[in-house]
Amino acid sequence: MEYEAVIGMEVHVQLNCKSKVFCGCSTNFDAPANTNVCPVCLGMPGAMPVLNR
Repeated sequence: MEYEAVIGMEVHVQLNCKSKVFCGCSTNFDAPANTNVCPVCLGMPGAMPVLNR
């Protein structure tokens, strides 16, 4: 058997914008945990993301 090494990177950044890309939720960094979310952010079934302006 031949194996191929695949290495991925996960990057977390803080952007200077007022809302997220696919919903209107705030990106306030000082907000308590899990308060800047909605069904689209959470990937709930039936929630369809729409690209913001």
